[in-house]
Amino acid sequence: MPNTKNYSTRLRVLDQCLRSGHAYSGKELTDFINRELELRGEPTITSRTTLMDDLLNIENEYHTNIIRKKHGRQTTYQYEDPSFSIFSTELSEDDILHLGQALDILRRFDGMPEADWISELGVRLNLCMNNRKEVRVAVGFESAVYNKGMEHFTPLFNAIRKKTTVELRYQSFKMQEPQTLIVHPYYLKQYNNRWFLFCCNGDHTNLSNYPLDRILSVKLAHVPYRETHIDFDEYFEDVIGVTKREGQQSEKVLLRFPKDEYPYVATKPWHGSQKKVAEDEGSVTIELDVVVNYELEQKILSWGDYVEVLQPDSLAHIIRHRLTTAVSIYDISI
Repeated sequence: MPNTKNYSTRLRVLDQCLRSGHAYSGKELTDFINRELELRGEPTITSRTTLMDDLLNIENEYHTNIIRKKHGRQTTYQYEDPSFSIFSTELSEDDILHLGQALDILRRFDGMPEADWISELGVRLNLCMNNRKEVRVAVGFESAVYNKGMEHFTPLFNAIRKKTTVELRYQSFKMQEPQTLIVHPYYLKQYNNRWFLFCCNGDHTNLSNYPLDRILSVKLAHVPYRETHIDFDEYFEDVIGVTKREGQQSEKVLLRFPKDEYPYVATKPWHGSQKKVAEDEGSVTIELDVVVNYELEQKILSWGDYVEVLQPDSLAHIIRHRLTTAVSIYDISI
């Protein structure tokens, strides 16, 4: 199996040399490759084995012959057919298979801005395949492409990229009538299969977020755009979900799980700050450094009696109250 690091660059240089009509030695081929790698700021190759493996791989994968001629202690290399190039050959069955599987993964972005080429590429790939075996889909992703409001993704994405204000017609579930908002859009974030727009509303400087499925329309607004200095990677570093109040700081959250449930938490961490801080015969306690928000509450509630909030007390009180209220709906004595 070839060394995959810088493999495409090595192949391109070798192909140019082997079809040049001149027979090059192994040292010359290595020098040509390393010169190109240095220009790209990439590590050079030092092992003769790497070159030999590359030459064998060209022969085996692209079904061509490389002439090897001995000149004393040196061996030179060139294509048997100087008109051959690995970049002018038809796609192999393996190439088609790999492209098809890669396309299946790319299709999760179909419908996103700048992604119209994905559908076109799928059609062209099918034409290339002619009567060959169809590529079976092997990967499935959750997708929000068909969710309500996704038609607004492209104009909002473009407004963020071009730094232009937009006018939204927006109606939350609690509003009787839609409202019109002039906003400065900064960031789009997906959580729980929904997309949210983060922006400043009008002259306000605090950050607001609006779910795309509650936006009724989007159009450009002729209002000067106001920049933000927020680093959104940093902004969401201590957040589960999308909700963070102005000036809200992260807190130490301690959660205790039954020992036989902990592997599910360990293999799918709730947050990047998660760490195990205690363990006994029957339970494991983890610590999170996050803001306490609605999404954290929902995640805790989704685990039912498999999780206990130990800290902070305010969060434990909220969860206790919500569970008690839930039980009361069924008129069950506790």
